[in-house]
Amino acid sequence: MTSKNYRNALLFIGLWWGLVSAPTAMAQPPAPALVTLPLAALAQGKKVTVLQQGHPDSDLSWTIEPHYAAQQAKLQVRYLTSPATPPGSQLLVAMDGQIVGAVTLNPELPRGSFTVLLGHQAFAAGVHHLVLRLMPGPVAGGGPAAATSAWTQIDFTASQLSYAQQVIPWRHLDFSHLPGMLQESAQQGSLPLPMQFYGVANTTLLRAGQEAVAGVALRSPAAVKVDAHATASLAGAAPQQAANGLRVSAALGVASAIPPSLLPQTPITGPTILLEHDPDNALGVTILFTGKTDAEILQAAQAFAVNRTVLPLGDRWNVVNEGDDLSDASFGPKDAVYPGEPITLHDLQGPAAASTVPHSTATISFWMPGGLFASRQSNLKMALTMATQSLQTSSDKPIITVLANHHWISEWKLTPGVANYQTTIPFTALVAGDNRVTFHIVGGKVSVFPNSTIQLPAAHRYAVLPDLSLFQRTGFPLVANGTGKHLSVWYANGPLSDWSAGLTLFGRLAQASHSPLPDARATFSMPTTRNVLAVGTAASIPAQWLSASPLVPKNMGIQWRVSTRHGTSPWLGATNHLAPAYLIESPTPYPGEVAVTFLASSEAGLKTAAWHLVEMPNWNGLHGDLAWETGSGTFPSTLVGSHFLYGSRNSGWFWIFLFSVKPWLWVLAGVAAVLFAALVVWIYTLRKKAQWRAEEAV
Repeated sequence: MTSKNYRNALLFIGLWWGLVSAPTAMAQPPAPALVTLPLAALAQGKKVTVLQQGHPDSDLSWTIEPHYAAQQAKLQVRYLTSPATPPGSQLLVAMDGQIVGAVTLNPELPRGSFTVLLGHQAFAAGVHHLVLRLMPGPVAGGGPAAATSAWTQIDFTASQLSYAQQVIPWRHLDFSHLPGMLQESAQQGSLPLPMQFYGVANTTLLRAGQEAVAGVALRSPAAVKVDAHATASLAGAAPQQAANGLRVSAALGVASAIPPSLLPQTPITGPTILLEHDPDNALGVTILFTGKTDAEILQAAQAFAVNRTVLPLGDRWNVVNEGDDLSDASFGPKDAVYPGEPITLHDLQGPAAASTVPHSTATISFWMPGGLFASRQSNLKMALTMATQSLQTSSDKPIITVLANHHWISEWKLTPGVANYQTTIPFTALVAGDNRVTFHIVGGKVSVFPNSTIQLPAAHRYAVLPDLSLFQRTGFPLVANGTGKHLSVWYANGPLSDWSAGLTLFGRLAQASHSPLPDARATFSMPTTRNVLAVGTAASIPAQWLSASPLVPKNMGIQWRVSTRHGTSPWLGATNHLAPAYLIESPTPYPGEVAVTFLASSEAGLKTAAWHLVEMPNWNGLHGDLAWETGSGTFPSTLVGSHFLYGSRNSGWFWIFLFSVKPWLWVLAGVAAVLFAALVVWIYTLRKKAQWRAEEAV
């Protein structure tokens, strides 16, 4: 072989090895992370323990979460032994029933510490039992060792367990593991979600993406930050690989457009959801939504979003038909109370509602939709079955105090034993979103049975808007019911460019409304009906869309106006210095509907600005009708435009609501009634006088 051929052969081998080994190197798990735990963390916060006669052992439970393994585990123990400790006494350490180390105690050196290696093997996921045991030596004079008064105190705060935590790939993927996967993927309150689209861009595929994001968001308290990518056939962008590490990603597309490496050997015959190992990330898991058509993909994504408790076994979920799992499912939150519908605590709180142990405080938490209005005389009705246990030191009946959202409501006496009680809470004491009813018991303890019920009164949809705080807490007014049937999501920049931002905001909206919103639409053109979540840039959102808002893009800048007593003023000013992004709540150009518009100054900044907006401090701080992003990624907000009333005018309840939010109208009505009565009396008096004159003339 010539030197040239030899060099070519080496070059070919090196190139082949690089292509083969590169994916393997990328798929390697990250290096183990060093973890240090005080023993107090394994002892439910207990700071010290004393080993002595009758209590020579201290049992600790060390739990290793699934998907993890512990290597090079070491235990460092700090102790204090008594002067009466017999010579030859030992402090033993056992792990999972096997002694792994011991130290001889010396009463002349009472304080000491030692470190022991718990084992050379790696500890798998599960519960491991760590035991510290005192073994007294022989007592001087030949007495029995058990008769000594020796003791040894272990400092659980200073003693610590250290190990190298290794993340291991999931061996068996199962939908029951999905909540744990999402929890591991979350980082500081945020859940990154790479999302890959395969196929041709259309609103059906995008709606499926919305439902997929909603299904993930409702399974995690973290803010979902979507990073959408697409194949060349969808938008000309090459797929990007997720970062190596704990990561859950999503993929959507018809089976014919998905790479064979992601598809199972069994053919796809209908709407299907799969859990797959990420081929580019050893620790990654991909949720794949597929089918023969885009409509079947949407059907699969809706089933995934709606059914969050009853999940199939294994890594494949076949949605049998269009009505499968959807007709009997609850679109709204499990902890929601709706007007006029009684609900038991078991249905409201699940197994946690069965309180068999009496307590001196009982709490009922529930979520209430936004935009509800009822008369001031309306009440939340509670039919409670409670078991009361009186304190032995008290001869009087226990007294229960009812608080709603920390406001005092009522106080009454309880009958010892099991009894039924009925109480009410004024509707005005409740708030849109999370509510908390607390029962404080003096002189006894109670347990509330899960068959107890609560029922909201009949209510109507009226609210004073704009109010971004109501939007971030409940999704109202964009979401006025559990399905989102009056909601459209407008992606103004067209395919893919603002999908990441729109899907990120849709995930937060699903969390705020506690609903997957399966009836929400997606559109690439400006809507003409429905409430709208609009996402775009200053160039793609026309000024006509924001004609009723306090802020509108104009000539590559921003023009604004403020509210006055007489309504909205003319334009007061403009600037060419755009903020990175704006969030605006305002009426739509067509009557009766409301829009929340997310507006970025550039297409490149849409995704990052949306990620900043959904972060907990920014999202929870929204109020008024306008929020804007600062250079540091925060979103201050304020009220700029005028208030308006939301709700149907074709009902007498509108006037009741109007007078409730504007009490001074009662004064005007009273004055008008008095003036009208005075006018009637004056006219009547004039007629009587005229009649008297006529009679006198005769």
